[in-house]
This record gives sequence, C-alpha cells and structure tokens, in this order.
Amino acid sequence: MIIVPTLLEKSPIHGFGVFSKGFIPKGTKAWEWNEKFDIKITEEEFPTLAKSVQEELEIHMYQPEEKGYYLYETTMGKYMNHSRTPNIDFSIVSEGWTTRDIQPNEELTCDYRQFSHDFSQIAYI
Repeated sequence: MIIVPTLLEKSPIHGFGVFSKGFIPKGTKAWEWNEKFDIKITEEEFPTLAKSVQEELEIHMYQPEEKGYYLYETTMGKYMNHSRTPNIDFSIVSEGWTTRDIQPNEELTCDYRQFSHDFSQIAYI
C-alpha cells in the first residue's frame, strides 16, 4: 500500500495515476506490503471467483513468481503507471523506495518488470 501522501488524477501516461501531494525525498519508503490492504490469491482460487471479479482483478493484479500467488492491492498504488525510468524502485517486491526526489504533484511511476514474472501480455512494456 502507498504510505506517502498521494492523490489520484488523470495521467498523461495512461488513464489515472498516483501523484504526490507534497515533496518526497530520494530514499523514502513509499510503498509496503500490508496484509490488511493487499490480497494474495492462489492460481487455484482465481478461477472460482465471479467473472466480474476476475475481470476487475486482472487489470491491476500481478504475479511476482511463476506459479506463485497473484497479488492485488486495494489502495491507490494499483494505479501506479509503468515507466522505463521510474521514480519508485520495486527491486524488493514487498517494498517501494523513491529513486530520486519527487516534487509535489509529480506522478509516481514504477517498472512493472520488477515485480511481474511474465509481462509479455502488456504491449507497452
């Protein structure tokens, strides 16, 4: 879940995005896994969910390891857009750290390749 002050706005990158409410210094932990707000779904559980739920989850879920859990964030972090030059580093899947100073109203971005074992279905990566 996002742990720095943010808001959801239209994004020039894609659809909606997560934007900083204020200055965030380089090296700040901006996201962390939280069992109350982040959901693990097994590959076996996913097909048992209602089709409408599957469609909603598929938009924002990710799978860090082949045959591992699908992960779904319930907070605004699920709207963080992809960038090849992100300002949030997810090289540790359960944590996101700022790679540089982030200015007020700047969009927070991440590289989906850091936490998705298979991103071949995402054309813009």
